[in-house]
Amino acid sequence: MEQLYNTFDKENHLLPLFDKKIFTDLHDWEFGWALLQPINIAKNAEDDKTLTQRFSPGQKALYFIWYLDGQVTNGGFIQFYNNNYRKYLPPIIEGLKLIGDSEMLVLIEKVDKEYISHKDIFIEKKDAETLYEILPQFDEYDAVYFSIHDNTMKLIEKYARDNYKEFVRFQ
Repeated sequence: MEQLYNTFDKENHLLPLFDKKIFTDLHDWEFGWALLQPINIAKNAEDDKTLTQRFSPGQKALYFIWYLDGQVTNGGFIQFYNNNYRKYLPPIIEGLKLIGDSEMLVLIEKVDKEYISHKDIFIEKKDAETLYEILPQFDEYDAVYFSIHDNTMKLIEKYARDNYKEFVRFQ
């Protein structure tokens, strides 16, 4: 899988101004969303490639893990694969390693192996309901995801607080 999102142009780092009180007061998903909003400005996949070059490793972790979460929480891993988000697995995996989330990393690797072993079924463009009937293990993976994804956000928050200069400039 081609790694399109592993470059960091430090000279062009997208580092938004941020209110220190908001940075201090928000936690968990609200904190992550507050950090994501000012950098979540890509209009399409091509913009993603250019924009994410301006992201620090921590910003990339937040950005791409949020892609994973958006897909899985709205339609499960089957939606993630059906919507062609697999191309984002390299930066998602790198982000999980960066924040130290070995539990989510193990899950993502299991799910991807499962996907690869059944890729032909996905290629047939079955609808999600049919895919869940044929591949019930994805339901189980979704349940595990929901049980651990809050911890992922806690690890992102910890990383961002410990490395705030990668994410924001204070007003």
